Amino acid sequence: MRTDHALITVHALGACLALGAALFWPRPGQAALLVPVAGHDLSAALRWADREAAPLLALDTASGRVIARVTDNASLLHALGQGLVPIAARGSGCAALSQEEKR
Repeated sequence: MRTDHALITVHALGACLALGAALFWPRPGQAALLVPVAGHDLSAALRWADREAAPLLALDTASGRVIARVTDNASLLHALGQGLVPIAARGSGCAALSQEEKR
């Protein structure tokens, strides 16, 4: 009985990971928010964007927020290798805040 429960748990975990990847994994040509795993290391995101020739869409040095356009799936794997988690950014995440929204 325990192996049945373990197998069901593993399958459920796999399904959750696949759903999360489908929702949050950016596609080539889409914007991605680069979240450093080890704090606010802005330089790692900038080095990745330079190495992958990924155009920067938004750069906020105060908060360490970097949004870049993804060139291909291999560049996403390189980002993971450098300690950056790419999260798909929607159009609203790429737009600058208006004065009213900042308040």
